[in-house]
Amino acid sequence: MIHLLIIEDDRIVASAEKKLLERRGFSVSIAESGEQAYELLENGLAPDLILMDYNLGSGLDGVKTGELIQLQWDIPIVYLSASTDQEYLKKMEQSASYGFVLKSSSVEILEISIKMALKLHEAQKIAAEKSRLYRQLYETMQQGILYYDTEGRIIVANPAAVSILGLARDQLIGMQSLNPAWSAIKLDGSPLTEEECPVPLTLKTGRPVSNFVMGIYRADKARHIWLSITTIPLEDSFAPAKIFSTFTDITERINLEQEQENLFQQMHNGFALHEMIFDNQGKPVDYRFLKVNHAFEKLTGLSAKNIIGKRVLEVLPNTESYWVDTYGKVVLTGETITFQNYSSELKRYYEVSAYRPAPGQFAVIISDITDRKLAEVALQGAYEEKATLLKELQHRVKNSFTMIDSMVQLAANSYESDEITQALKEIQFRVNAVSQLYSQLHQSSSFNVVDTYEYFEQLLQSMTEFSPLTLTTHIEPITIPVKIATSLGIILTELVTNAIKYAYPKGMNGELRVEIIQDAEGLILTVQDKGRGLPENFVIKNSSGLGLNLVNALAQQMKGSFSISGKNGTTCIIRIPKAVLMV
Repeated sequence: MIHLLIIEDDRIVASAEKKLLERRGFSVSIAESGEQAYELLENGLAPDLILMDYNLGSGLDGVKTGELIQLQWDIPIVYLSASTDQEYLKKMEQSASYGFVLKSSSVEILEISIKMALKLHEAQKIAAEKSRLYRQLYETMQQGILYYDTEGRIIVANPAAVSILGLARDQLIGMQSLNPAWSAIKLDGSPLTEEECPVPLTLKTGRPVSNFVMGIYRADKARHIWLSITTIPLEDSFAPAKIFSTFTDITERINLEQEQENLFQQMHNGFALHEMIFDNQGKPVDYRFLKVNHAFEKLTGLSAKNIIGKRVLEVLPNTESYWVDTYGKVVLTGETITFQNYSSELKRYYEVSAYRPAPGQFAVIISDITDRKLAEVALQGAYEEKATLLKELQHRVKNSFTMIDSMVQLAANSYESDEITQALKEIQFRVNAVSQLYSQLHQSSSFNVVDTYEYFEQLLQSMTEFSPLTLTTHIEPITIPVKIATSLGIILTELVTNAIKYAYPKGMNGELRVEIIQDAEGLILTVQDKGRGLPENFVIKNSSGLGLNLVNALAQQMKGSFSISGKNGTTCIIRIPKAVLMV
């Protein structure tokens, strides 16, 4: 219910008005003077609206009472009077009233006037709150705000504008948008002309300008700061303001971008940003240069001014399709790809890392690896040439050993002495061991390593082919250096030859087992027979035979060991440490 306070010095009139209004649904209180009304309000009465009689008798008049009330309370006041005296009307017009109603008016007109006054008061409260919020925003926002008149002079500046520009408000007021003291510049460092400045441009064209970047000199910082400026033209109703301008200090961003640009240009690797071009079916068919650094220009011989904005097939018409296909895959999948390839157009080899920085785009980081590639080709050629020479040398060495083997065989056949023949045959076996090794090297792709299984199986078969002994082998495939294989071949030849000669009585069948295995400590060679064994108290160093002393010497030369036992036959064991077997 709307609560009204009637301030009327005539009790009868006030009572009559009260009854009429209560019949209309209002709640009504009465005060017979301005002083009494003030007292009621101070004691907590809170009416929604005051109906104020202008002439309140000998005390305060209605206008004065209304002024005192509105200094402390926000209550709308409608004045009532029986007079239309011009002096009265002028005073009421000058007061902060919400209307005037003649006392002779009907209660319907009075009711309408009350409701209209209440609506006006509510609208003013809303407008005042909005104004307060706008003012608070204007005063506290971080963006600078300036209003310009029709001559391009500053007429209003908010606190942020004062802070960003480094000048007091009274210094800013009246300044032109392109004040000479600001030494305004563009991003490239060149002076900003009046035709390019956002405020004069908007004044001249009537069109807004958005996010224009310019630098102005701040004397207190002895350097330029960078601003992003937007200008908007205003309607005539905003006069004298003609241009509304907002701006932000973007100095840190510009400095960071310039640092990044400097790093970008100083990169030793080439960098380029491209836009992929597709056909109607969505297939990558070309790409456009968007940005390159100095290193890219140097590595490719392509100048930025001649390629930016152009398609690669315009610049390099014979570009191979694999470049477009590879970069297309990067754009379509988002996958980062690193590869090496040759550009026939640029006649260079490049190592490229390509990635997708944004949809439809790809960036590359390139390095020229032409010298490295040519060196690799030359090195491969030299390697192949030396490998061919080594193969030829191995072949000739093998032939030489074959010739020596034949000469030893002829010599053995020419002597009637069994002792001399046997000695020559032992020499033949040793020569054959080395010859077999070079034969295998010649047939394989390697020239510095040997497979134990292939070499020793073949060597054993050739040695025992016409022997009455039954040979059993267990040879693991182990890759060992040629030098070690040579010594082991001679050792195996000596041990097998001894077993064939001495393990069993002449003409008697027997067993011979050869094992070559690898454990955690290295390689183990075992030659074992089940024949007559060793003489009692046998010691290797006291042996007068060349064979076992040669085996012992070769084992020590390989930092290994040689042991022999004569229980239940003869067992010879050679151990070679793991370190010696390293290729």
